[in-house]
Amino acid sequence: MDCDYLIIGGGSAGAIVARRLADASQGTVILLEAGRSDEHDPAMLELSRLDEQTEETEWGFLARPQKGGPALLRYSRAKVLGGCGNHNDCAFLVPPESDFTAWEAFGAAGWGPEGVQPYFDRVESMVQVETDPPLSVTSAAFLRAGQELGLPRLQFRDQIAAGVGSFPLNVSGSTRQASSNCYLHPLSGLPPHLQVMTGTTAERLLFDGTKVTGCQTSRGAILARREVIMCAGSIQTPQLLMVSGVGPAAELRQHGISLVADAGGVGRHLLDHPDAPVIFSLASAVSAGELTLCEATMLLHLDKTEPAPEILCYFALRLREKYTTGDDICAAENAVKVTPNVARARSEGEVRLAGPDVRDHPVIDLNYFSDPEGYDLRTILAGFSFCRKLTGTAAFGGLGAVEVAPGPEVQSQDELADYVRRTCGTVYHPAGTCRMGREEDPGTVVIPNLKVKGLENIRICDASVFPAMVSVNLNNTVMMVAEKAADLIISKT
Repeated sequence: MDCDYLIIGGGSAGAIVARRLADASQGTVILLEAGRSDEHDPAMLELSRLDEQTEETEWGFLARPQKGGPALLRYSRAKVLGGCGNHNDCAFLVPPESDFTAWEAFGAAGWGPEGVQPYFDRVESMVQVETDPPLSVTSAAFLRAGQELGLPRLQFRDQIAAGVGSFPLNVSGSTRQASSNCYLHPLSGLPPHLQVMTGTTAERLLFDGTKVTGCQTSRGAILARREVIMCAGSIQTPQLLMVSGVGPAAELRQHGISLVADAGGVGRHLLDHPDAPVIFSLASAVSAGELTLCEATMLLHLDKTEPAPEILCYFALRLREKYTTGDDICAAENAVKVTPNVARARSEGEVRLAGPDVRDHPVIDLNYFSDPEGYDLRTILAGFSFCRKLTGTAAFGGLGAVEVAPGPEVQSQDELADYVRRTCGTVYHPAGTCRMGREEDPGTVVIPNLKVKGLENIRICDASVFPAMVSVNLNNTVMMVAEKAADLIISKT
C-alpha cells in the first residue's frame, strides 16, 4: 500500500493535518490510528459521559513521578480516533503571548506570538467554544471565595491573568469539539483521497538511508512518496522513533536496535504540569457538574517577575484515587479538591525504551521537583499557602469546608514538601520530548519547519515539539501546531 502523505496518529493534531492536506488536494493521504473510531460513541463524544469510557480506549501507561514519591502513577494516553481530545475535560485556553516569546527564544523561529495567532484563529473557525458554561452551586462558591481573597472574576477566554473563573470549554451543547469531530466526522463524507485506518498500529519507520520511506504497521508496510508526519504524541512519537533507530545511540544499542541516526534529544526534555491536591470535606453533598467535574479554575500570579501566572489551580467536584495516596484521603466524604499545578515547571523528565518492540510500554520518568534551584517545589508550596485560605472565606467556609489533606496539623515547609512528594499527580500534559529549536543545538529534534534534523521526508506535529511548556492546558495549542504544520507542508517549506 502506498500514499503521498502518511500521518501516524489520529489524535488532536493528526486529524487536523490529514483533513487540511486532503482539502488542499495534496495527493493521497492515509491517517493511521491504533485505536478504534470515536464516531457514534456517546462515551467519547459527550463530555458529561467521560466516566463511561473504558480501558479499551486507553494505553494503560504508568509513570514514575519522582524519587521519594509514589512508585507509579497512572499516565493516561488515549487510544481512539481523536486522541486525548476525546479523553479530557475540554478546557480550551489560549496561552499568554509570553509563552510563545519563550518559544522563539529557544530557537523556534516563526513560532512567536504573531506567528501562531493566525493558527489559533483558524482552530476557532472550526471549533465551537462555550465561554460561559453552567456552574454548579459548589463551583460558584469556590469562585466567590477566590474573589473574597482578592482575585478578580475573569473571562479566561479573553486573558490569562491572575483571577478566578470558569473554564472555557470546546463543546457544542454537551458534545465535544475534539479535532476528530470537527475535522473528520462524518467519516463517510471524507474526500476519497483521504483514508482513515483505525485499529492499525505503527510498528517502525522504514528507511532508505536517512530518508523515511514509510512505516511498517500491523496491517503491513505503507509507503509514503512525499512525507511521513508523526502525530503520535509526546510519549509514543519518541518511542516510535527510537524503536526505528532514531535516538540516543547508547540507549538503542542497549536494546539491540540498529542505529539510523544518533539523535540525543529524542525522548528527553519531558515537560509536564505537576500538581498535588488540597482536599476539603464539605458539610453537605457536593453539587454535580452539568458538563464536567472540573468547571472552575483559579490562576495565581505570586511572583511579579514572572511574565504570567505561575500557578493554575483546578477545582474538582470529586476525588479521584489516581490523584491521591492513602485511605485517609480517598475516604473523605462530600469532598472536593483544589490542585495547584506549576504552570511552567523547570523540572525535566524523559521517555526511554523498555524494549525494542513498540508494544513494550515505554519507561516514563516524570522527574518532578528535580530542578536544581527548587523553583517547582517553591511554586507549588506558594500555591498551597493560598489555597488553604479558602476555608476562611464566607463563601467556601459557608459550605462547611474543612481541610482534610494535607490537614491543619501539617504546617512546616518540610512537612508540606513531604506531602507534595507523596501525593503529586498530573493533569496529563506531557510535552517537549522531540523539541523544536536551532539546528546547531544538540538537543533539538525538529527545526522550526517541523522537519526532523538529520532525516529526510519526515516531520513531527504534536506536543512533543514544544520547546518550552505553555502555561495552560495543551489541547488548543496542539491543534494550533497542527494548523501551522499543514501550511508548512502544503507550502513545502
